[in-house]
Amino acid sequence: MAGLMGAGVVAAAQIGGASAALPVLQDEFGLSSTTAAWYLSTVSALSAVAGALLGWLGQSLGPARQVRLGLVVIVLADVAGALVDSLPGLLAARVGEGVGLVMVILAAPGLLFTVATPAHRRLVAGMWGAYMPVGAGLAALLVPLAIHWVGWPGASLLDAVVAACVLGAVVRWVPASGPARWPGSLAGLLGALRSPTVLVITGCFGLYAAQYLAVVGLLPASLVADEGVSVAAAGLLGAVVFLVNAPANLLGAYLLHRGAPLRWVIPTGCAGMAVTVWGVLDPGLPLGVRVASAVAFSFIAGLVPAALFAGVAVVSAGTGSAGAAIGLVTQGSGVGQLLGPPLVVAVGTGLGPGAAQSALLVCLAGLVALGAVLLPRGER
Repeated sequence: MAGLMGAGVVAAAQIGGASAALPVLQDEFGLSSTTAAWYLSTVSALSAVAGALLGWLGQSLGPARQVRLGLVVIVLADVAGALVDSLPGLLAARVGEGVGLVMVILAAPGLLFTVATPAHRRLVAGMWGAYMPVGAGLAALLVPLAIHWVGWPGASLLDAVVAACVLGAVVRWVPASGPARWPGSLAGLLGALRSPTVLVITGCFGLYAAQYLAVVGLLPASLVADEGVSVAAAGLLGAVVFLVNAPANLLGAYLLHRGAPLRWVIPTGCAGMAVTVWGVLDPGLPLGVRVASAVAFSFIAGLVPAALFAGVAVVSAGTGSAGAAIGLVTQGSGVGQLLGPPLVVAVGTGLGPGAAQSALLVCLAGLVALGAVLLPRGER
């Protein structure tokens, strides 16, 4: 389990590391705010386009093999990112990171859910949900320090080394084949597409991911531009904001394990996000208030992915539809991550930063809460 969690952390580091490096990349490559937002979101492009299909096909490959291959792709993409000297090359390397990320996060849950007993699947699902804040948070903390000492190319190479070490651990401790392997039948793919629970969770995850990455992912660049914070300090603050999401994932997993219904846990997280987002995005507020609001936003938001992962685990784990179901939910998340930051930046550009952006995100949070209420009664 530790090896698989490590693989998820390395995959998530591709998001947090990019967020922390945005101010430097904007300076070195001349990225506008809109281009920077698209760069941050590009890592999610593949999952946004074909997550369900890749998850379904990955079941035939075998999840353990897919995790290994995904880590190899991340290593190669990080090496390429260190060597490029143009914007097209930078974006191409970013897409490569997205390919590796998608392969890992589609395959690892299937292994974890299969080895867990039915009574503990919700708990394991919530624990898996912590891979994103832990990986993104640690990267946001360490990447600015690495850039300071060895520059952006050196930081990218260090990321490749870490990914290679985790790959070695997975090869050593995770068997190449396992009980979670299923033939990729058309029935498995259609089973996921026909499941009301999976479809609702997919939509909810997409809306959640759009909010979270737009607020937390763009925060370091916003603090540098609006508040004059140094890149290192902004990276440190961004890391803290990412990391506080992890304990809330575990809290959500525990609540679900103890019998709390999804229709309570998810709206609670959404309500907290709707209240705290106003303080994060208002450039007129003091720095301390904005950072405190961001910490509160990220923490309470952690309840939502824990519940959503648990929901999809309950209905799909150990079935021929598991890969496609996880892939479909990942696809929803990818669409949200791809479109959320550019959308929020566009609203800020057109209507002004602050209130209009917050109002948009409050509406998205309301839709996620509504989706939880609309889940089939047996899965709520």
